[in-house]
Amino acid sequence: MRALVVLPSYNESQNIVDLVGALLDANSEYSICVVDDASPDGTSELLAQAIEGAPGWRGRVCLITRDKKDGRGGAVRDGFAWGLAHDPPFGAFAEMDCDFSHEPGAVPRGFDLVAQGCDVVIGARYPDGTIIGWPRRRRIFSFLANQLARRLIDPSIDDYTTGFRFYSPRAVRVLVGQPQRYKGYIYLSESLAYLLREDLRITSFPILFRNRERGVSNTGLREIGSALRGIFAIAWVYRRSRT
Repeated sequence: MRALVVLPSYNESQNIVDLVGALLDANSEYSICVVDDASPDGTSELLAQAIEGAPGWRGRVCLITRDKKDGRGGAVRDGFAWGLAHDPPFGAFAEMDCDFSHEPGAVPRGFDLVAQGCDVVIGARYPDGTIIGWPRRRRIFSFLANQLARRLIDPSIDDYTTGFRFYSPRAVRVLVGQPQRYKGYIYLSESLAYLLREDLRITSFPILFRNRERGVSNTGLREIGSALRGIFAIAWVYRRSRT
């Protein structure tokens, strides 16, 4: 099955070439779309050089460079829109972070579950996944955000804030066809609310999540606090749509 992995990237020059190479080596039917928000560290330039110097990458790696930093959610949406317009079509889609916090070796399992008929597959840290290297403060914020989302939106989802996800084409069409009200990581909860509303088949599998060892995290306390507040608004819209 031909599959597309979308990588939203900002300041990932330390990781991007290695990650793209690992994904391409995992399966000859995988393609990669990197959406870079004009990283000041030259991420786009480095990847463009790698594509030019590796004949096996040409035709399998797409680089989209946006004019400015505009959030993870918008970057993923742009990658999905490119993938939906691609000919021949892709049979499955994925999104994941560029910092090796999501293991490339777990990607085939996610795509296998899509091939078995799932519309959305979540690589989940909760309840049975493993988190390595997170400071206590980050663990607390993540736990609170997910518990709040489960209570306010739908308890069937255990990990609303993971960015390691796999989709059928139907699910991706739902996502790009809906408005994006939030930027950054809060869009992860917003997008799941859209998918739940459509009664798609959603499942998950536990993952090993390793706090980034290379590069600098782009998620700060301000964004985490904004996400906690945004969950209330997302839940209100979701519940109105279900009545």
